[in-house]
Amino acid sequence: MSKNKFIALAFLLVGLMVFYSCQDEQNDHYARSKSLPDKNLYELIKLNPDLSTFSKLIEIAGYDSLLKSSQTYTVWAPVNAGLTDINLTTIDKVQARLIVNNHIARFNNSTSIAPGQLIRMKNYKVYTFLSGSSTFGGSELITHDILARNGVLHTIKNQIVYHNNLYEYVLSSPNVSKLSAFIQSFEEKRFDPTLSIPIDIDKNGRTVYDSITTSYNRLFNNNLGLINTEDSIYTMLIPSDKAWDAAYARISPYFKTYNSNQAHADSVRNIQTSLAILNDLIYRGKIENPASFDSIVSTSGSVIHNPANLFSGTEKKIASNGLVYLTDDLKYNNVETWNKNIILECEAAEGRVAGPNTGIFTRTVTSGSIIPVSDFRYIEVVPNTTSAQPAVTFDIPNVLSGKYDIYVEFIPGSIDGTPRDSTKLLFDLTYLTVTGATTNETVKLSTFVTSGTQKVKMKVFSGYEFPVSNYYDLLWWVAYKAGLHSFNEHVVTTKLMVKTNVSTSELNNNIFTRKFRIDRVIFEAVSN
Repeated sequence: MSKNKFIALAFLLVGLMVFYSCQDEQNDHYARSKSLPDKNLYELIKLNPDLSTFSKLIEIAGYDSLLKSSQTYTVWAPVNAGLTDINLTTIDKVQARLIVNNHIARFNNSTSIAPGQLIRMKNYKVYTFLSGSSTFGGSELITHDILARNGVLHTIKNQIVYHNNLYEYVLSSPNVSKLSAFIQSFEEKRFDPTLSIPIDIDKNGRTVYDSITTSYNRLFNNNLGLINTEDSIYTMLIPSDKAWDAAYARISPYFKTYNSNQAHADSVRNIQTSLAILNDLIYRGKIENPASFDSIVSTSGSVIHNPANLFSGTEKKIASNGLVYLTDDLKYNNVETWNKNIILECEAAEGRVAGPNTGIFTRTVTSGSIIPVSDFRYIEVVPNTTSAQPAVTFDIPNVLSGKYDIYVEFIPGSIDGTPRDSTKLLFDLTYLTVTGATTNETVKLSTFVTSGTQKVKMKVFSGYEFPVSNYYDLLWWVAYKAGLHSFNEHVVTTKLMVKTNVSTSELNNNIFTRKFRIDRVIFEAVSN
């Protein structure tokens, strides 16, 4: 046989194989299509006497039409023996839906899916087949993979246990009404078409739903964590009312607010105190053993360096989206959580004002500098005239009505080759009083002298107590980002001025210069 004939024969054989293979597939498809079930999921459940209780729950929930529809679902139906605690004569639609939604998922989910693959139920809870597909959601399968015209039916021995998510724990736990009430005050209800059932078409051709709404809460949706959903895993401290009251009494004095409308001032103080309690209750992931961590980070960004102490004396519970630790004593370290140190990098131009006849220049150092400089940048403050006493004033944001040790860090002249540069300084602190008036205090001590060769952390005030806070909380910033108010409404009332205090004689005799270099301003919160 010639080579060309051999190749032609080979192509012919391949073509015949493909043809008969396609025919086999078409026949198989035809055979399968002829054998497709003629009953929908609701009919399969209704016809099974062992599922009569679950069938009735479906009817009470109003989901019989859902399981008759053309949409594809998978149902894990508990047999009657697993639902003996259900009283069908007293249960209402809401309660029935809570149960039924925990046993239905969209699409076909047979026991042949990949082990451990997560399946999202109609209520957004997430379960999986385990133990070689013999259990689902902790319940043992009795029968499985029963095909319906619109999905798959499995029967299970017991009702799938409904675990509260973290937010549901807050709402349902006894003696947690203070935390619950505060969170719920920001709750919004929004229509959820995925949970609602289309029941009619109105005269304008629009779908009418048996409406179900879901919760939206701007506290969760702005960085604190979506503890009201099943999409992420968190660990949460939940303070009892006793713990809340004790924390409130401890924290509230630090959020004294001035406003000409006292009711408004009291409202702001209440919200800011409550936010201070809430902000560091939530942590990402499951923290099974807090004592095994050197530190943990809350969703608000606070670093907790002694989690063993924070979580001591708590009671751990399993939630559907993480872990709950119930506590009667909220052991916050104030300077790690709600009353952090205020650290101002002086090279930031915003909130910084040069004094009269003053020049301000940002200087940069390399990472190899023998003099430590925060962020490798500092400012140099110099006079623009021979007689000027150069000065710079800094806005100090988010000062609470508590005590601070106030420091300013100065860089020596040796950093740029002028080790003889040293100056004498004065400081002026401006802030708001309880009556809303602006006041100030100036200090100029002989010890306020910079070094030409060493970095100096100069203590300007010790335990200085501010009468009112000047604090802008998360909710203020959320409203700002939403365009509900402008940045011009953000007013910083606490300011610190740094100025040379060098006489003409001291200047002419080269005792001091009128130049200084600042790295940072630090308001160090006093622990309480």
